[in-house]
Amino acid sequence: MKLKQLIIAILVISAEIALFHSCKIYSSKQLGFKELFLEQSAPNKTPEIFALGIISSNDQEHSSLSFSPDGKEIWWSLWHLPHDLDKYPQVIKYIKFENKQWSKPLVASFSGTYRDGGPAFSPDGNRIYFYSRRPLNKKSEVMHDNDIWYVERTQDGWSQAFNLGKPVNTEYVEATPCLANNGNLYFTSNRNQYDDPTGNNDIFVSHYHNGVFGEPVSVSDKINTTYARESFPYISFDETYIIFSRDSRKFDSNGNCIFGNRKMMISFRDEKGEWINPVDMGTHFENTRFPSVSPERKYLFFTKYSENTSEDFYWVDARVIDELKPVHLK
Repeated sequence: MKLKQLIIAILVISAEIALFHSCKIYSSKQLGFKELFLEQSAPNKTPEIFALGIISSNDQEHSSLSFSPDGKEIWWSLWHLPHDLDKYPQVIKYIKFENKQWSKPLVASFSGTYRDGGPAFSPDGNRIYFYSRRPLNKKSEVMHDNDIWYVERTQDGWSQAFNLGKPVNTEYVEATPCLANNGNLYFTSNRNQYDDPTGNNDIFVSHYHNGVFGEPVSVSDKINTTYARESFPYISFDETYIIFSRDSRKFDSNGNCIFGNRKMMISFRDEKGEWINPVDMGTHFENTRFPSVSPERKYLFFTKYSENTSEDFYWVDARVIDELKPVHLK
């Protein structure tokens, strides 16, 4: 019996080690700082615009930045300005480091026809998850809500897009996917709108086990509220913290904001693995959304949003995250 238990324990540990090594943790030996960040100068703890004229543009960037695990691809999505939803749908773009230089921004092979956004790499870099309003099949009409889709890396680029299906996707909105290193999927959805009279967005998690995504659950009652819209999650690789947007704005019939604001929030797990009450990240993060962290985990990226101007990417030293962590959790 003891020998059998020992063999089982060895197999479990081996499986966990294999899973860990399947996630391509970034190594600083792969690309130098200047190469990884497009010759940009490093920011301090005051946010600065990122890659103006390369990634940040005259259009409206509308997603988190997603870096491939090796740092050699950067993906995002944008709306063309002025908005013309029929002529210029939201589109997914990327740049790639090849032959010792970055490419120009290119439209993804699987995007450009339908309204697509929010690309996010899987931990091993072999899948990209995104949200889309594309038809479920060639015979169906364009969908009226977002679903989460994915593509597989191939020898020639990327496969056709596949709908992730149930239980993640429903008749409601599913958008802005983000994955932890263990494969757990975090995303935005309004599936609770009949339980929540305000019809707000909330953040959900679908736990990944044996190659299958489980039934999504609310990430935490401390994070999701009934008075605001919680959206655009970034989950740390080890699920020890989550950054998200909380939008409490209320509007009149003409679309003017009566009160409320949009803030970037952060929550940490406590010693028991529970999410603590999130905190406001401060004045530098007002009217911001779409957070993400660079592959070597030294910089925090996000978009700065205005009703009247384009939306651009900003970055800041990721030490701001650790400074917001409660002392007893450090």
